[in-house]
Amino acid sequence: MLTTHRGYRLKASAAPARDGLHAADLIIEHPERPPQSFSALDYFYDGEQALTYATAWGRIWVDMKT
Repeated sequence: MLTTHRGYRLKASAAPARDGLHAADLIIEHPERPPQSFSALDYFYDGEQALTYATAWGRIWVDMKT
């Protein structure tokens, strides 16, 4: 899932994990900074929930850094 927030690009993904769970992963990109990668922010039973969580987490991260 690709979104933007305050000039940053958020690439959320839901990686299959143990016991049928999905890990919420995220890459945050900005033209003037190196990419930030976050793996397994949390685990969810539904892949869509993992994507939603990673995107929301990324927006909070951007808000705190800008």
